[in-house]
Amino acid sequence: MATSAKRAVYVFSIVPRLARLVQEALPDVIVINIKPEGRVASEQTKAVEQLKEAEILLADNNFIGEITHLLPKLQWVQGTWAGVEGLVDLFRDKPKPNFPISRMVGDSFGQLMAEYTVGRIISHERDWFECHQNQMKGLWLHEKKIHYYRSIQDLVVGILGMGNIGKEVARCLKAFRCTVHGYSRSIPSDENRCSNVDKYWHTGELSSLLKECDYVVNIMPSTPETRGMLGGDVLKVAKKGAVLINIGRGDLLSEADLIRSLDSGWLSGAILDVFAKEPLSSESPLWKHPKIVISPHTAATFIYRSEEITKKFSANYKRFIKNEPLIGAVDWNKGY
Repeated sequence: MATSAKRAVYVFSIVPRLARLVQEALPDVIVINIKPEGRVASEQTKAVEQLKEAEILLADNNFIGEITHLLPKLQWVQGTWAGVEGLVDLFRDKPKPNFPISRMVGDSFGQLMAEYTVGRIISHERDWFECHQNQMKGLWLHEKKIHYYRSIQDLVVGILGMGNIGKEVARCLKAFRCTVHGYSRSIPSDENRCSNVDKYWHTGELSSLLKECDYVVNIMPSTPETRGMLGGDVLKVAKKGAVLINIGRGDLLSEADLIRSLDSGWLSGAILDVFAKEPLSSESPLWKHPKIVISPHTAATFIYRSEEITKKFSANYKRFIKNEPLIGAVDWNKGY
């Protein structure tokens, strides 16, 4: 793929300063910045014309699947996000692109996910929401979880999905002396094992994991194997008082199955950042369920991580021109 001609990189993203940072990181490259005309692919008619000559494209994931088939010269597309389930679904019954698409694999996403997880656990254990409600009423109360709370070191937390993000969540939890269990599809090799995980569980052992954990944190992508994985009666065996934190993908279980698990006492709470369909409908019963805490898919946002996106793209660009394997290349069979 190497050539003596100066390459052009097209940037098609709402991430602030991204094109400028890429130009600074890759001074021998011509960076062409095309501004998205809106937030959805259907609004990008003018932009598509400006991208016709693109061979290398750095773009936000929500645009990639809808416009790349209109760009005949593409050789490689790098996304700015980690999640690619929308792309995988789009191409499920269609011919796959004849060029690689790589997703963003970055350290900061793991840290942001870990911060969300640790913060939510502490808030739930100490019931800071109730504490704030008491404040609004002028009440000084030492009762329930506000006074009688558990430390993170008293908890067993199970992490579903032991990729880079799962390992970072495990590292941060272990810093608080938490007992950490990890769930992966297969037994990890010695070099891929996380030293911050006290015990690994694998395919076929999910029920055993659930019986052990005070919190279950889902970080897995959406794949045919993970969709509905906690649905049906699966959570019936969960440890008494268990809480689900879902920062992976929303189709891990249906709304109906989640509500049933909460109302049946299989779970004592659910902390949700992701949903099967987003934005979550205002009519969804999840909004007003007393045992559910909702955030609008903000556990780890990319919008102000322009420096890291630039760093990861630059590293992948150097791999691309050397014809080396790309970091985060989408595996259409695995679904991520």
